[in-house]
Amino acid sequence: MYCILKNNYYFCMLFFLKTMENINNTTEKKFDFINFFYGLGAAIILVAAMFKFLGWNLGDVLFIIGLTTEAIIFLISAFDWKYNKKEYEWDKVFPQLNKNEIPISIDVELLEGTQEQQIRKIIESLTTLHSSVVSLNTATRKLNESIAKIDKNFDVISETTSLYEKELNTLKDKIARANYSLRDFDNFAVKD
Repeated sequence: MYCILKNNYYFCMLFFLKTMENINNTTEKKFDFINFFYGLGAAIILVAAMFKFLGWNLGDVLFIIGLTTEAIIFLISAFDWKYNKKEYEWDKVFPQLNKNEIPISIDVELLEGTQEQQIRKIIESLTTLHSSVVSLNTATRKLNESIAKIDKNFDVISETTSLYEKELNTLKDKIARANYSLRDFDNFAVKD
């Protein structure tokens, strides 16, 4: 069991050193040690829970190590002061400031011609948008009218169905009375 923990320790250290190497190669990123130890403590607690569920040894020890790590990090983070320094990302507003990035492609059609031509293109786009909205409104109005007609037809069908049901009940009563009368007639015919 110690061998497994020892190999995981070497893997964690190798991962940590590789991460630190990548951080040193980039100047934009900043390594957050507190965040790293939050994750490390949580990982140890998860492994300890697995050890406890499987009934393996060292589960108690790993819980103690993980919870102690988390407690220390919580204590340290209680004194972590944040500064309200707002940094603007000017390179998003002015892409020419970011020299490492490929310039954003600009729609040439929009920039071609004079301002008057550009305004005409915008007006054409707005006219197309307006006609699309008008056709959408027309379709919506027709849909509402169709729904109203369906609702009226449903009311008529419901009323007709209730009338039909009443007529059927009346017919059923008449047939029952006729059967009763015919039963007496059958009794009369059998006696002869």
